[in-house]
Amino acid sequence: MSDKIVIFGITGSIGTNTERLVRAYSDKFEIIGCSAGKNITLLNEIILRHQSLKAVAVSDAADAEKVKFSGEIYSGEEGIIRLLDLAPDKIVMALPGKSGWKITIEAIKRGIPVCLANKESLVIAGYYLGQKVTSDRTKIIPIDSEHAALMQLLEKCDRETLAKVYITASGGALRDMSAAEMENADAAAALRHPVWSMGQKVTIDSATMLNKGLELFEAFWLFDVEPEKLDVLVHPSVNVHAALLFKDGSAISQNAVGNMLVPIAAALSYPEMLDVAEKFPEMNFEFTGKNMTFQKPDLIKYPLLKTAFELLRNRDFSGMVAYAISDETAVSKFLKGEIKVRGIHQTVQAATARFSGLKPPSSIEEISDFIKEIEDFAI
Repeated sequence: MSDKIVIFGITGSIGTNTERLVRAYSDKFEIIGCSAGKNITLLNEIILRHQSLKAVAVSDAADAEKVKFSGEIYSGEEGIIRLLDLAPDKIVMALPGKSGWKITIEAIKRGIPVCLANKESLVIAGYYLGQKVTSDRTKIIPIDSEHAALMQLLEKCDRETLAKVYITASGGALRDMSAAEMENADAAAALRHPVWSMGQKVTIDSATMLNKGLELFEAFWLFDVEPEKLDVLVHPSVNVHAALLFKDGSAISQNAVGNMLVPIAAALSYPEMLDVAEKFPEMNFEFTGKNMTFQKPDLIKYPLLKTAFELLRNRDFSGMVAYAISDETAVSKFLKGEIKVRGIHQTVQAATARFSGLKPPSSIEEISDFIKEIEDFAI
């Protein structure tokens, strides 16, 4: 019997790859619901391919009339959440930024496993949910390539033997610039990612390496690893996605082709493994000819990553939320050409300084109020 899936954000990079994977494994999965942003043309194409769909949702009510679907059509935040009423076997949370956290919490409350590609959900709601929940793979299964890799590695090792837990970073579009050049870079430069094809926000976050900060926080919540053991390695060729260093000096890593089909498959099929390389031969990892060089990140050039390490090691959960939310405001201004990279650095650093060390919000209402307070400050 196939698993019934709801995909939140089906027209984005994660969503389209998930839809592609579901088509390849139609005997194992079927999509019964999905949400989309502004790309209604692509949504309509997807609808034609999936007779199993029972309901779809769009962000803007004005776009609902453009959707060509005979089933239920919802709109707005409340409409998107209504997709959970379909009672899927699991959901894929691929909405960008802060837009996914309420749905993630509600799905967990209803006992629906969340395949999570939305870092901000855990950063915002991690304290509220608690590590017993966030580290439970029956509740949250990571889709990020680094965290999917860590899931495979950490479940097969003795935690007592760990010395370091590494996630890797491509370095983003600005990695070959000096610190001074990077501070003055604009959106056009920051959006030219050398490896991944992603949404605008995550591509900008990759350029500033703020995304690695979010991923460090995510790894803390997902795997209950001591902050002092979490670290980042810059690995431009993205052949290695995570690595573990042991107390005896030996190390192991997870290597995979730089394509999101691999981590999506790992999440959808967990705890089993799909034969992805059989159906998609280009996913087969070839060791020959691979570049396996690594560097420590330059924390002067990437001050927001330095800020993330400080927040993590201080277990400053309110500061982590401020880090994530203020970045959304800063990136929005950056994409409009109102600020350069320097402005992103300044906005996030000011917000984390202002909201660090506070008692983290402990209810959905408090989280919403706290987000609004940070947004008002960051403007």
